Amino acid sequence: MAPRLQSSSMPCTALKITFCHRFFRFLRKIRVFRGYSILARFIDADTPPSLLLRIREHNDGEAWAAFTEVYSPLVYGFCRSRSLQPADAADVTQEVLLRVATAIQSFEYDQRIGLFRDWLARIVINEIRRFAQRRQVGQIPEGHDEPGAESGWNEHFQRHILQSALRRCQHRFSEQTWSLFVESWVRQVPPSEVAHQFGVSIDKVYVARSRVLKQLRREVTVLCDDLPVV
Repeated sequence: MAPRLQSSSMPCTALKITFCHRFFRFLRKIRVFRGYSILARFIDADTPPSLLLRIREHNDGEAWAAFTEVYSPLVYGFCRSRSLQPADAADVTQEVLLRVATAIQSFEYDQRIGLFRDWLARIVINEIRRFAQRRQVGQIPEGHDEPGAESGWNEHFQRHILQSALRRCQHRFSEQTWSLFVESWVRQVPPSEVAHQFGVSIDKVYVARSRVLKQLRREVTVLCDDLPVV
């Protein structure tokens, strides 16, 4: 039996980065801005409201708890990658969450204007700049005030969201279904070889892969309703 993919501790290897890029390219193929293909409409028909919509409601404590669980490590990890010490990264993360709680009410989600990840990146970068100014540790290096590939934010964001989505949906599947997905889609072992390895039909491999991808897409939509550009 092939090993299960431990999404909660999956290392940042070339395999993971390649899988991440391939996954978001897959999403972009079936959804362009707010226009949906037949497949995307079918997938999204029973997708719950995204966290971005739910956290606008101040009385939705469950949504805020989920948002904090997902996005606190994202912001903290990015701060650490910018050489902030653990305690300082934690402080900046708290400031970012407070600003999000205030600003989310005025955030208008329109992918033609900008994605949520870009909006969040600006908040994070600004808080890092404020921290640097308060501590007089210098300015953020030139180019790091833009929420693009220069700052490494895009890749950091999509890796974290995908990792969170994997962790949230893995328990929904049997060990065999998850392993069939990992072997055939993550590791890209030919489906015929996977079928032979597990002693199942090739159709079962394709069905398992399709089921997991559908759930992953649902989870990503719930977590951020955002399709990062690769």
